Amino acid sequence: MPYTSIREVADEIHSGLITPSELVEETLEYIDATDESIQAFITVIREQAFKDAEQLEREQRTGLYRSQLHGVPIAIKDLISVRDVRLTAGSKVLSNYIAPEDAMVVEQLRKAGAIIIGKTNTHEFAYGPYSAPTRNPWDPARTTGGSSGGSAAAVASGMCVGAIGTDTGGSIRIPSACCGVTGLKPTYGRVSCYGVIPLSWSLDHVGPIGRSAEDCAILFDAIAKYDPRDPNSVSGPPLALSRSTAMLIGGTEGRGPLSLQGLKMGIPQEAFMAPLHPEVRAAWRAALRVLEEEGAELVDVELPRPTMELYRTVQKPEASLAHAQRGWLSERLDMYGDMTRTNLLAGQTIAAVDYLRAQQERRTFSSSLRTIMQRVDAFVLPTLPIPAPLLEQTAQDIEIDGVVENTTVALLRMTMPFNLSGLPAVSCPCGFTSDGLPVGLQIAGKPFEEATVLRIAHAYQQLTDWHREMPS
Repeated sequence: MPYTSIREVADEIHSGLITPSELVEETLEYIDATDESIQAFITVIREQAFKDAEQLEREQRTGLYRSQLHGVPIAIKDLISVRDVRLTAGSKVLSNYIAPEDAMVVEQLRKAGAIIIGKTNTHEFAYGPYSAPTRNPWDPARTTGGSSGGSAAAVASGMCVGAIGTDTGGSIRIPSACCGVTGLKPTYGRVSCYGVIPLSWSLDHVGPIGRSAEDCAILFDAIAKYDPRDPNSVSGPPLALSRSTAMLIGGTEGRGPLSLQGLKMGIPQEAFMAPLHPEVRAAWRAALRVLEEEGAELVDVELPRPTMELYRTVQKPEASLAHAQRGWLSERLDMYGDMTRTNLLAGQTIAAVDYLRAQQERRTFSSSLRTIMQRVDAFVLPTLPIPAPLLEQTAQDIEIDGVVENTTVALLRMTMPFNLSGLPAVSCPCGFTSDGLPVGLQIAGKPFEEATVLRIAHAYQQLTDWHREMPS
């Protein structure tokens, strides 16, 4: 099973070459053999996984085949509720908490026939772009990124074919870039956050991580649905309801699935992206040449660059309110890790007028992006300005192309603009550094046009082999 795609696994299950129970057994054996060094999982779900597999086999014998996810093991970030399974959020605050129900995204996966195989590591309450103690499968001395680093590492190391993460400032795309996999942050509200512990209600997104854009499309089609239990849930316009996987296969307007003819790609100005690691810049430019050769038109655009202060002034008080409302800040303050506790307390000191001013600036920024989007179909830029940093560089100052920058700021600054604006964005592998570290390509699109950004990523992946590379 390791390193096969969801479609390949689905074909084998559908044809009877492997049963869901056999696949679960193989997956668990591989987790047992691999995860001691990677530490991607917090909880592995064994007994229930086999029960679910047996039920799906009975259904298949009667002719019921739910979807391409029928019998496929999927990992879930441990910020998301899975019924009767520990939900720790990577924190001692919830070390013994058992979730009483499934999150909406888990409900949808179960309906599609997916088997929940385990809960993956995250930064404590997703409050940071790291996922200690998870190790990067490409280099154990490097971070996986975060906060969905456990999910990305599980996919990259072959312990599952797909996973679900959350993304508040880049937490699906950052680890996807660091670990050499593909991750999608959908349009804000397109996937329900019901049953997901919030970090920042107006910035939180839930989305898939897989080995390819096609895998992400299959998972996205399963989990994207309006949910009245989430006050921020949206169903999207009718055109957005067409299946993303169908778009990958058939293309649009009669064109072939690989053709990018007629699509305009917005290329941000240097000031938006700098500083960039030279090898990241080289990989990004090489990816642009591939897209251009396949028919895409590259268009220079001037993107406004939101400050980290703007992002934090929105995110921090929302996080503090979420924890205060649950009584955790007053009752369990000493149980938080130092960094998370400090950030949550700091969020309580931000004045309402500053929060409201930041939200006003955010609306102006988002409006500017959407105005620019009228000229192009997608923005194409690096996911991160650097490859995966060393573990000891976490939150430290580093030098990037002659410029000193904090590592946390560097990891967030090209992903968080699309959380502020709520636009869909995918990260896919586009090369490797001379040290053998993956480089991510980020494609951001118009609201509810996940199918477009996935189609662009899929076309790129049919023309390159970066997403097929495996860590040794």
